[in-house]
Amino acid sequence: MKSKALSLPPAAASRTPASARPTAGRKKTGMGTKHDDKRIAILRTAAQLFAEKGYESTSLDNIAERLGMHKATLYHYVANKESILYQCQMLSFSDLDNVIEKTRDRSVPVLQRLRDFVRSLAVAQNSDFGRCLVLVGQRPLEMSSGSDGDIRQFQRRLDSTVRALVTEGIADGSVRPCDPGMFSALLFGALNWVPRWYSESGKLSIPQVADNFMDTLIDGIAAARR
Repeated sequence: MKSKALSLPPAAASRTPASARPTAGRKKTGMGTKHDDKRIAILRTAAQLFAEKGYESTSLDNIAERLGMHKATLYHYVANKESILYQCQMLSFSDLDNVIEKTRDRSVPVLQRLRDFVRSLAVAQNSDFGRCLVLVGQRPLEMSSGSDGDIRQFQRRLDSTVRALVTEGIADGSVRPCDPGMFSALLFGALNWVPRWYSESGKLSIPQVADNFMDTLIDGIAAARR
């Protein structure tokens, strides 16, 4: 099953280090689209290798070999290994703004909005780019250039979205009084482990895993008292 990643927030794009950005001014002509398709293919392959082997153990030679191209050809599309990691992680943000906007639609019950948000996030985290973000993390970028700020901002937006939904649920009576921050920590702790153990050959799809998590978090595991 091909999973879809969670477009980079506009504000984040403006802070992207120059070495990590796609060539500026490239128009979506046939040639430009072909170039971008190739760049995405390179990034996807790199994300897979970073998740499989680890960032430090993956070289540009490994990426080129997996793609069946010369290492020198990579430099037509990416600047260096750090820029590859940065772009891979930023691509895991895809559609974040739309997903968050849907959580604000109060015509939908708050617990359903929370469930839909968690399902979208779980699918995103288990895409090639999402797994790269979860398994590699932002530490290599922090150590090399301090360019992990966009990743941290992304994580804060996710956390604040969950907290806001829980707070709304408490206010309308659909969620019992609890600490929204602790609920968010528990939820993301569970979701962040899924890319480490999930297998597509298993019994459940990613949306089903997310629904099982939410059933447990919402209903608990204690049997109803008689």
